[in-house]
Amino acid sequence: MVTSDEETRRRIIDAAAGLFAQHGYEGVGVQKVAQAAGVSQYAVRKHTGGRAELFASVMTEKVTSAAADQIASAVEAPNEVPPLAAIVAAGSAVFANPERSWDLLELEALTRAQRDDELREIEEKRIRERWDNVHAVVARVRAAGGVDDDVDDDVLTHFALALSSGLALIDPMVPKRPTEQAWDALTTRIGVAMAPGDMLLHDDHGPRSNWRILVDVPDRPGGVDRFVRAMAAIHGYALAVYVIDSSEGRRTLFMSLTAPTPVPEKTLLAAALSAGTNVRISPGFPEDALDMPTQILNGSAELVTNPGAAPYIAMRLVAADHVEVVEATKGEVDSPDVLRLQWTPERHVLLRRTWAPFAASEQTRASALLRLSAAIAVAAGDSDAQGWVEPVKDGTVWIRLAYPEDAEAVTAMHGRCSDRTLYLRYVSTGDWHEIQMRRLSGGHSGATLVAFGSEGTVIGLGNVFPERPDNNVSAEIAVLVEDQHQGQGVGTALLRRQLRIAERMGFTEVVAVVLADNGGMRRMLERTGLSWTTTIEDGSATMRANLHDSDPLARLEAHG
Repeated sequence: MVTSDEETRRRIIDAAAGLFAQHGYEGVGVQKVAQAAGVSQYAVRKHTGGRAELFASVMTEKVTSAAADQIASAVEAPNEVPPLAAIVAAGSAVFANPERSWDLLELEALTRAQRDDELREIEEKRIRERWDNVHAVVARVRAAGGVDDDVDDDVLTHFALALSSGLALIDPMVPKRPTEQAWDALTTRIGVAMAPGDMLLHDDHGPRSNWRILVDVPDRPGGVDRFVRAMAAIHGYALAVYVIDSSEGRRTLFMSLTAPTPVPEKTLLAAALSAGTNVRISPGFPEDALDMPTQILNGSAELVTNPGAAPYIAMRLVAADHVEVVEATKGEVDSPDVLRLQWTPERHVLLRRTWAPFAASEQTRASALLRLSAAIAVAAGDSDAQGWVEPVKDGTVWIRLAYPEDAEAVTAMHGRCSDRTLYLRYVSTGDWHEIQMRRLSGGHSGATLVAFGSEGTVIGLGNVFPERPDNNVSAEIAVLVEDQHQGQGVGTALLRRQLRIAERMGFTEVVAVVLADNGGMRRMLERTGLSWTTTIEDGSATMRANLHDSDPLARLEAHG
């Protein structure tokens, strides 16, 4: 039960804390405190002593430090949080709330202690407590192998205290305050820089959690090493690290790792940002411990007995959050967070990942897995799964659904086409690249076909896609054949499969928009035996036909 003496002392301390905060040390005397607390000066001196003792009591009982508490906790529970993680968390606490880490009263006391022996004694005791705690954490970092032999523990402790107190002192007046994320990254980078070259840390932090991280690092020798080293400094254990994308000056890395469970995502982010940019983090899974080749082989083995699992295996291979199989004419198109991949002529696979955009190599990996499932389907008796061999005048061509990895070959084919051929197809010679590169992956509604000649090069393209995004009735079709293979039946072979795929997708009408003077394309369409209605406007001919009027495949085959 609270006694009257205890209650009186609490009222005195509360009153003194408010007065010291408002008037500072020099502006407060015993008389003021007595008046504010509603007691006599005798009662103040009896329960708390003079001004110096009163100030010491206020500092002890009322002035707290979030950063000091975190460091003290790290000392009391040495195996719960990796030392550098504790330091980063404390540094973050100081930066986020400098006044909570170094109270204005304490900062004032530190400055007045230079001239006041009573205050000096009080502050020396408080600073000694902070010093001992920081020093103990530094010793833990060293014991774990995280501090180089050339770094002195006293110097590091002194630096940490000076940095935190100085930050609190100047924070209200700095012209430009950095972000907390940038501050944490710098703190981590300093910590990593103090680690020895080999950095073989001892791990005794109990339960670990799985994480996935994407990060851009400099495309220079040491860029990957610096990132791995930063994650190791907070006791992150790498399960797998590989490059998933690159461009001039940077490489995008994917890392699956485990870290001590008490280490929060914020600290992982700080460590990653200390060595790279554009960091994205997501919780991982136990199966991430398997290296990528093993994951691919396991997925392939699963496909042998269950080809229909391909979309779900593809989802695991690219760490997607969600998978959906949609009709080829429905669903979302490609975007940074969505991969739309052609699986069969009638079905596309949609992969979504909310925590990070997909890289080109991930698109290729998922597409290859779907292609493998098609090859297994062929072995099981599905002759359409891998495409079709079509007769032409000089032999045969191989036609199949396009894949992302066809991009280079398709680009090369366009480079071999004349400006006239490109103009007839696109009504421009410069707009084809963005259109076709997106469609190669199935990143749109519909399907794209590629035709290969006898030398294995791409010699033709065929597109089937809804006339409008919300139109599931009319399919627009378009064909491009490179110049030296025109007139050999390649376009007819592509058109044969386009019309069949349009039927399989559920379209009932086909539409072709061609230049009015593109006689070759118009004649090829007319030879299908479909009943076309043609509208000419502004030099373009829009040709429409009902797919069910006749058997276009039979008519095309009859005309070779």
